Amino acid sequence: MEGKLIWWSPSPSWLMLSTLCLLLCAAQLQTSSATVAAAGTVPIPAGNVVPSAGVKLTSGKDEAMIDNGIIQLTLTNPGGFVRALKYQGVENVLETHEPDDFGGYFDVSWDHPGGEGKTEQVVGTKFTVITETEDQVELSFSSSWAASPKDLVPLNVDKRFIVQKGVSGFYWYVIVERLKGWPDVNMDQHRMVFRPKITMFKYMAVSDEIQKMMPAYKDRETGEKLAYPEAVLLTTAIEPEFKDQVDDKYQYSMEIKDHKLKGWISDDPKIGFWVISPSEEYIAGGPNKPELTCHCGPICLAMFTSVHYSGLDMVTEYRNGEPWKKVFGPVMVYLNSIVPSNDHAALWQDAKAQMEKEVQNWPYNFVASADYLPAAKRGSVSGQLLVDDKVLSPTPKEACTAYVGLALPGTTEVAFQFDVKGYQFWTQTDPKGNFVIKNVIPGDYNLYGWVPGVVGTFKHPDLITIQPGNEVKLGPVTYKAPRNGPTLWEIGIPDRSAAEFFVPDPDPKFVNKFFVDKPNEVKSGDCEPTTWQINFDLPDVCPTGNYTLQLALAGALETNTFVYVNDLNAKAPAFATERVGKDNAIARHGIHGIYWFFSACLPSNLFVKGKNSIFLRAARSGDFPFMGVMYDYIRLEAPPTQP
Repeated sequence: MEGKLIWWSPSPSWLMLSTLCLLLCAAQLQTSSATVAAAGTVPIPAGNVVPSAGVKLTSGKDEAMIDNGIIQLTLTNPGGFVRALKYQGVENVLETHEPDDFGGYFDVSWDHPGGEGKTEQVVGTKFTVITETEDQVELSFSSSWAASPKDLVPLNVDKRFIVQKGVSGFYWYVIVERLKGWPDVNMDQHRMVFRPKITMFKYMAVSDEIQKMMPAYKDRETGEKLAYPEAVLLTTAIEPEFKDQVDDKYQYSMEIKDHKLKGWISDDPKIGFWVISPSEEYIAGGPNKPELTCHCGPICLAMFTSVHYSGLDMVTEYRNGEPWKKVFGPVMVYLNSIVPSNDHAALWQDAKAQMEKEVQNWPYNFVASADYLPAAKRGSVSGQLLVDDKVLSPTPKEACTAYVGLALPGTTEVAFQFDVKGYQFWTQTDPKGNFVIKNVIPGDYNLYGWVPGVVGTFKHPDLITIQPGNEVKLGPVTYKAPRNGPTLWEIGIPDRSAAEFFVPDPDPKFVNKFFVDKPNEVKSGDCEPTTWQINFDLPDVCPTGNYTLQLALAGALETNTFVYVNDLNAKAPAFATERVGKDNAIARHGIHGIYWFFSACLPSNLFVKGKNSIFLRAARSGDFPFMGVMYDYIRLEAPPTQP
């Protein structure tokens, strides 16, 4: 299958970037103002009234129960599974079917190299009361790999639960540790899973835009599995509105930066169940990595590491006895029931207000573990990011709303995308490019960044060492953007997304009407590799030097991109990328996965005066139908010597 795309534009200017900056900044201000205004009009949840009684702990042979007068949390002892969560007279708002299924658990997907993969719900073997006062109870359910059967994941795991006086919910964090000398292992997922009660929670909300009634899990069990098992055509449905629609958990994925709040609402009684992640520091992949949120079940997730939208490039590999330690969370489970209003919007807005409160209070000052550092034991870094592109401007310009972050030192500019072992700390610059990254855990980092409207990725050349209580003041730092010559034409917007590129219309048989108001007509196609033809005119050809094709990919799956100039049947392409990508974002409804960038040098003798064509051919490594690439941005530059 071949597609033709004809595009020519004059050289871009800083006007485009400045306009984008202003629009993005204005949108942020409007969103922030709207959020505050909405939160201010929401009635206080009945459960948030501080009771006179304090927090009480009752522990027995096989369970521990914490009660603060608002919620009652029951945990298995010493396993550390969430057995029950009582709220507003409902004995258990969670779905629990022992001994295999609990209302909340922490699991790890792992394998020994070359072995069979498994997903293990981590079982605690030791119960410890860490804190027990009228104001707060913190419990530990830990397990030691050295004292466990060796068919379990080689990790020490400490699951910590906190209930506070007057708080309508609980906090949960997990400390994982590998000791030096332990066996080789791959771990591709760490997460918390919550299972709200099936008979109650049928309305899901993961963002302002994605809120809807959901089909029953039984509808999936009787449905038709499609090209991959997560996508199911609901051939029958308990609620007729879902019949003949497709359900797929990846349709509800969000970027990590937008992952702070998600949950479910029960209509009878009117109760909201929410998972709040107040920080992204403990989630792997950086702020723009897509990740699962909630899905049919009902299920609500707190993801920490995964191969979703990244593939095996983000498997956590440990070799040669490498040690490791990390704190996941705390995550807050929040429950609400609005008085007097009980509609979905009120519950959502109240949960958003609680989320904002948790974000403001991060890092928490009430966590007992010495492995979790409060603000006083953290540091910060500040500076100003500038963009240097002399074709667009003779002097560096401020990088507006750029993403700037600290992650483990890496060998490439995009190393943070594959970092699953360390912590990451991100922010966005103001209109002048200024940034402050606060509450950074001490250690050595690289500073990474990227700017909307500018191709490529920034990486500061120096190692940045964060110390407790100190601020590293970098001053102005300059990102020298990829540029060899003036722009002849460009396609797309360099924003790490393929949103503005053509995406084939779906077969109307396979749609979710929530996302598609009216099914589009069927497009023919047998999932064959695609060749794009870009036609353009050159008034003159520079006889010396190379033209440059700047090629940014928003995602890829086991695919090479071949570049041909004016002769698609040439013996060899003028340029070929390496085979890149394992993110499977195409199959998972993603508009991007892992970001890739290439600069292709194209000899001037390949071009002619007048009409020219550049062909981009995707060459897949197999027959899997979802192999391919998603383009972010394409730009042809003239040789630097051209007037």
